Amino acid sequence: MDTPTILVVCTGNVRRSPAIEAMLREGVGQIGGLARHGINVISAGSEALEGYEMDPMIASEVALAGTRLSRHQAYPLDVDDIESADLIITAERSHRSEVARLVPSAVKRTFTLVEIAALGDLLGRTALGGPAGSDADAATRLRTLVQLAPLQRARRRVRRPADDDLVDLRKRSPREARRLVTEARGHVETLLRVLEPSLSLVSKPQRPAPVIPAPAEPVETTQPRPIQPTHSTQSNRSVG
Repeated sequence: MDTPTILVVCTGNVRRSPAIEAMLREGVGQIGGLARHGINVISAGSEALEGYEMDPMIASEVALAGTRLSRHQAYPLDVDDIESADLIITAERSHRSEVARLVPSAVKRTFTLVEIAALGDLLGRTALGGPAGSDADAATRLRTLVQLAPLQRARRRVRRPADDDLVDLRKRSPREARRLVTEARGHVETLLRVLEPSLSLVSKPQRPAPVIPAPAEPVETTQPRPIQPTHSTQSNRSVG
């Protein structure tokens, strides 16, 4: 069976999507990530700032949440990544529309982060493969989630459509970066809990925040893709 893949999409691929990608892949707080279960997590931007690193303020907040970071380079959204992804998670509804524009058939497996976390919570762990200790692995639980989530949309109550969006920084500041990562973390934790094969694997000692690798150091990339030249990420433009 092919390696299951989650594709995370935002605008510039320097704030929201790389933060979500890292937390899903490596885990957050006391919850283990999906990489240890053989699930590939990548990210891209609908208007990617190619070659840029993750916004350093966002990276600092993600590290403080207990997530191990490796070198990130912004990458553009393309058809091949969409077609090969088992699940596509977007920061906003506009990104979901862009995915559907590029690959119409992907609409059934594309959700905003807020939406897929809520739908997974509605379904619960049992619906995705049984209680803790069952034989369903994370890949099976992921694929079951993608199959069942659309059927749960009618059960979910949303006060207004905009509530499904993970809004980017209103202004570039440490406070706003903390707000964004805290909100994203809550939804990621919900999703990880339903995808974990066994809740007994979730609890582990809190690890200290890692040191973010310096750009000059040769470190592992987050995506097996060609790396473009690095640029500054100090712009106030909404790029996450």
